[in-house]
Amino acid sequence: MSAGKLEAELCKWRAAGRRPLLWWRDDDAVAVTPELERLAQITGNANVDVLLAVIPAHVDGGLAEYLAQQDHLKPCLHGWSHENHAPAGEKKCELGHHRELDVVLDEIAAGRQRLSDLFGSGFVPVLVPPWNRMRKDLAARLCEAGIRAFSTFSHKRSHPEIQVNTHVDVMNWKAAGGAAGKATDQVLDELAAALGTSRANGGYPVGVLTHHLVHDEAAWSSLSCLLAYAELEWVPFEEALGHQPRTTS
Repeated sequence: MSAGKLEAELCKWRAAGRRPLLWWRDDDAVAVTPELERLAQITGNANVDVLLAVIPAHVDGGLAEYLAQQDHLKPCLHGWSHENHAPAGEKKCELGHHRELDVVLDEIAAGRQRLSDLFGSGFVPVLVPPWNRMRKDLAARLCEAGIRAFSTFSHKRSHPEIQVNTHVDVMNWKAAGGAAGKATDQVLDELAAALGTSRANGGYPVGVLTHHLVHDEAAWSSLSCLLAYAELEWVPFEEALGHQPRTTS
């Protein structure tokens, strides 16, 4: 395995007297599954917090009891039902312009209430839009639905005071035969590129995105490799939110 690009990027951080920060988001949680237990084990052993995006319309009540024993897994809101409302030919989107804004806000508020009732004080009032997409006018009104921050997938941040994004996805969603985990070398190269962008724009935490339910052994292997890097410091979502980088173009 070659990690030359990542090592070169880490060398630049060392030369600047800085340490790169990472944070972790995992999407599509609905129930306690062997895959979720595996995620909990590897991140718990590494003492890494995970922002766990839960789908409120499909969540199983048993998830609350399980997460109460896994305090490093922090449940947040993943839309309402992860349902696509975009017409054929457009990118999938649940929280887009295809419905009235008030309808979208009502769904978010209902989802927040359901997860708040289920997880109590463990619930994090953060929105992760399904497919990492939402209408542009939604962010400014999220507070009306009891949401204080959101997370998508991009180095661009239109609302940096409430937006913390992910940047490296361990899955290849367009692989032949369906979604497949990226090879470790590819994940490390993508992390190196993301860290380079971060370094050039204030040094914000780089977000790693996972989807435990669809991971194959390639995805798990890549994550194990990331966790083995002592120079990478993993921070919780709250700390990532506290960083205010320059918005990249």
